[in-house]
Parts: sequence; structure tokens; C-alpha cells
Amino acid sequence: MAKFAVTTTANEAAILADSQVGPGLHGTSVDGQAGFFHSDVQEGVFGESNSPGTAAVAGILVNPGGTGAGVYGEHKGSGPSIVGENNATGPGAIFHSTSVEGAIIQSDSPVTSAIAVHQRNPSSTGPAIHAEHADGAKTAAFFKGNVIVTGDISFPGADCAEDFTIKADVLAEPGTVMALNEAGELVPCGAAYERLVAGVIAGAGSHRPGLVMDKQAESSLRRQPIALVGKVFCKADADYAPIAVGDLLTSSATEGHAMKAVDANRAFGSVIGKALAPQKQGRGLIPILISLQ
Repeated sequence: MAKFAVTTTANEAAILADSQVGPGLHGTSVDGQAGFFHSDVQEGVFGESNSPGTAAVAGILVNPGGTGAGVYGEHKGSGPSIVGENNATGPGAIFHSTSVEGAIIQSDSPVTSAIAVHQRNPSSTGPAIHAEHADGAKTAAFFKGNVIVTGDISFPGADCAEDFTIKADVLAEPGTVMALNEAGELVPCGAAYERLVAGVIAGAGSHRPGLVMDKQAESSLRRQPIALVGKVFCKADADYAPIAVGDLLTSSATEGHAMKAVDANRAFGSVIGKALAPQKQGRGLIPILISLQ
């Protein structure tokens, strides 16, 4: 039986608690609810604050072994259980965790998405969804299952690469021309017109791979991305012959370097690509268009 009851007319508060410093209303319970609020027409609970740095409503579960929620929202009809909205300049909602997922979203719907993200401003240049890893070299998004894209896919990188196994004792930097050895490992090229030439290690100069295939996170072997299609910076030696834009390039006797293919008969099967910039003499990095042939 209730020990305290308050009745009121329409549009008037059943309880009005006002405080300048501490809480306006405090409830404690040992085995039941500390407070219960109900309304037939408006909010069951309404929290408002003029504080410059604290929440208007805060739910904190103080039991470190508790498995319940800090804040729980449930809807018995078709509306949302929780709505977060900001009409100023802040985010609509922030979720954070120090040990597990920041947010877990599940749905039992047989036809709709577990999560739907919409950019409602048609003139906005921002994405509907943004994923970022603090370490730019690590995975920002992971999908287990099929992915369907109805628009274009854009990659800021310049080439399509694939990870290959590099011989264990070989130190090969980006831009190095690589060839296969008898074990199927990659080593820097060391002969002119090598038929076993495989490509160029991606990532030299200002070009980075836009797509890297055959990633094996748990591989015990040392693997590096080899550019297969697109633009890549490549080590070149122009002392064999000056290199002009459009010249076909092949492996050279200078370890890990390409050179101009001047012998058409020997070039077949050993061409790695086409020069996109000239190099009149000496060794250096030049951009090339990868095209193994």
C-alpha cells in the first residue's frame, strides 16, 4: 500500500521539487523501485537542466557486478524505445565503453536492417556513416557476410595490390621490383628481362594501395603488398637507357630496379609496366602504370 499519494488536476505537476544545489528529489529502495512515474498523456519522466556540463537525466548502475542497464527504454508499440536529438551543434547520442563494444544493435525483424543510417540533408557533403580507427593502418570496418553497394565505390589509393610471401631474410622497401624464386617466394629482381618478375612493392612515394587483397592477419610468414593494377612508384635505373614517358619497363641487373625494355624479343613475359614520367639517367623513383605482360 502506498504511504504517500498526491493527486492533481490536468496540466499540473503531481510533485514539484526545486533545488539550487542538491537533488530536487531523492528516492531510495532496498528491494523495489526507488521511484515510479506514470502519465497517460505526456512524459512519464521529464528531466531538464541548465547546467553547462552535466546531463539533464543520468542513469548510473553502481553495482560493478550488475548486468542490468544504466538506462533502459522500452516501447510497447511501434515507436522507438530511445530517441536522442540535438538541435544545436552537438551529436544526437554518444555511446562509449572502455572494454567492449561502444554500442550493440540487434533486431529480430525478418526483413529490415538491424541498423539504418540516413543522411537527411540532400545538400550535405558528409557521409551517412563514418568509421575511423585511431591507428590508420588498422581495420576501421568489418563485415561478415555479403555487401551490396548501389552507388560508386571510391578509393583514394592509386593501385590494386595483393599480399605475397616475401623470402624471410629479404628486406625489400616499397618501390622495389620483385621476382619469384624457386620456392614461390618473392625476392628483389637481379637480372635483366626476368620472366619470373612479379611486380612492384606498393606504397612508395605519394601512392598508396587503394585495395589490398589476400590479407592474412594470422599468417606467420612475412607478406607485403605487390601492385597488380594501377599507378605505383617504382625504382628505376636509367643508366642502361634513358627512360621516356610511355616506355615499357622490365627488370634490370640492378637489384630491385626496373629499366627500359629495348629488346622486344626478350621483353615478352618480363614487362612490368609503362613509365608515366621520364628519367634521363641514374637511379630513382618514377611513377609507372603497372601492366604485367
